[in-house]
Amino acid sequence: MATLDLDEDLLKDEELVNSIQNLDKSIIEIEALLESQIAIDYTSLSVEEKIKHDLLNVFALNSLYWMYLRMNGTDPTTHNIKRELDRIKSTMDIAKGAMSKKNMLRVDKGAAGRVIEHALWTPEEKKRRLQVMENSNKKIKFNENGDPLP
Repeated sequence: MATLDLDEDLLKDEELVNSIQNLDKSIIEIEALLESQIAIDYTSLSVEEKIKHDLLNVFALNSLYWMYLRMNGTDPTTHNIKRELDRIKSTMDIAKGAMSKKNMLRVDKGAAGRVIEHALWTPEEKKRRLQVMENSNKKIKFNENGDPLP
């Protein structure tokens, strides 16, 4: 009879019942997510998609094991799973960095060289500009036929 009373007392605790129902819903959602990940045709994925797929699965499974340890009263921070999760997170950072390098803007060296070359001042250019200015300020003299004189 003592266990029967305990069960009835636990069923009356609304907070506990809600927590268990939330846990049940979460487990169903996790199962659906993992089933959808397993159903993916791995061979048809690109390299970038394979990396994301593998990291998601490894992190999800290790996180589930973390939760399992917590539910059984074991401190996961002192367990090897903590080190494994840290390793996975660092691998995720490396993968993220590699994928962002792929999308980085590239410099067109030829175009940059042309822009710089035309933007820089050179002494020859100054001489050329002075000659053009001197020639434009000269009075043009014409001969009797209307042709410019040299």
